[in-house]
Amino acid sequence: MSGKLLLKPACGKLIELFLHLFYFFPLFQAEKKIATIHNVFAVIRGSEEPDRYVLLGNHRDAWTYGAVDPNSGTAVLLDIARRYALMMRQGWQPRRTIVLCSWDAEEFGMVANISSLGSTEWVEQNLLNLGSKVVAYLNVDCAVQGPGFFAGATPQLDNLLIEVAKKVQDPDSESMTIYDNWMITNKVINIQRLSGVDSDFSPLLQHAGVPSVDLYYGRDFPVYHTAFDSYNWMTNHGDPLFQRHVAVAGVWGLLALHLADDPILPFNYVLHRTIMELHKSPTQLG
Repeated sequence: MSGKLLLKPACGKLIELFLHLFYFFPLFQAEKKIATIHNVFAVIRGSEEPDRYVLLGNHRDAWTYGAVDPNSGTAVLLDIARRYALMMRQGWQPRRTIVLCSWDAEEFGMVANISSLGSTEWVEQNLLNLGSKVVAYLNVDCAVQGPGFFAGATPQLDNLLIEVAKKVQDPDSESMTIYDNWMITNKVINIQRLSGVDSDFSPLLQHAGVPSVDLYYGRDFPVYHTAFDSYNWMTNHGDPLFQRHVAVAGVWGLLALHLADDPILPFNYVLHRTIMELHKSPTQLG
């Protein structure tokens, strides 16, 4: 069998040659081996409910340079850690325990058709405790891919996400908050649902049933998983002044503070029920 058999005549000789060469001379051959992966955690112990956990997570493995995916998220997570450390020096301690999670082997999981391998393995090992003790999981994969704020969440967290967006300055407009720009751009607050398996929220939400959020600026960036996903691309195109990174840190960090410190968890299960009703099938509604 040759690459030529896969082509239509109109494709042209150059494409025929490319596919012929790709078939007989593969551009990449993976090395098959068993290796150890390492998830890394930083824990800020809660003062009153230490056995209740708020998780913030980002994976740190990359296809190439990974300035966007995942290092923009990793940089933001480290900045939140720095901010929390400054607060702790001033005497702050959260009511509930905060865990900062740096996942390994997320991209490997995508290739192996396993959802986010590092976080999935950890969830499977700790499933019983996670389901009963984790308050929420807040995920950031690619913090900044370009302009425009996007968020996905399970419905009980929608209201909290909106309230936090009203407190953080929009990085692309000095006179507006993220919420203001969100409304102007979309005419409505469009919080997506986390139905995919393309990041580390998947095992926490879909295996352990943990309420989850996913945050990012921009979408469908053209250098995804290529060697052009570099610091140079970020400084010239993605976020030249790194203000969008600061905005994601503000939203991500404040969400975690509310979930860790509010005496009553800021969940809206009335809204959650309403959203779930909208997704009932006709036979269920009958």
